[in-house]
Amino acid sequence: MAIAVKLFATNVKGLLASRQILVFLSSNMYIMKIFTNILLFIAIALIIVNIFLLDFKKPFEGNSMIALIGIVASFCAVFILLIFRMSKKIEEKLKN
Repeated sequence: MAIAVKLFATNVKGLLASRQILVFLSSNMYIMKIFTNILLFIAIALIIVNIFLLDFKKPFEGNSMIALIGIVASFCAVFILLIFRMSKKIEEKLKN
C-alpha cells in the first residue's frame, strides 16, 4: 500500500511539473512563439532530410518506406503546431 502511495505521489509531482512548464509556455507568448518556431524548423528540416532519403523508383520498399513515414509524421507535426499557434492567437484575441 505504501509503495502504491509513493508511486502515485511521484506521478502527481511529474504531472504537476509538466503542467507548470505548459503554463509557463502558454503564459509567456514570446517564449511560446520561439518554442513553436524551433519545433517547426526541426519538422521542416526532417521533411527535407527524408525527401533526400526517399527512392522515387521504389517508394514503398526498404528505407524509402521509413522515409515516407517520416515525411508524413513531420507534416502532421507541422499541421499540429500551426493549429496550436492559431488557437493561441484566438485565445489572446478573446482575452483582449
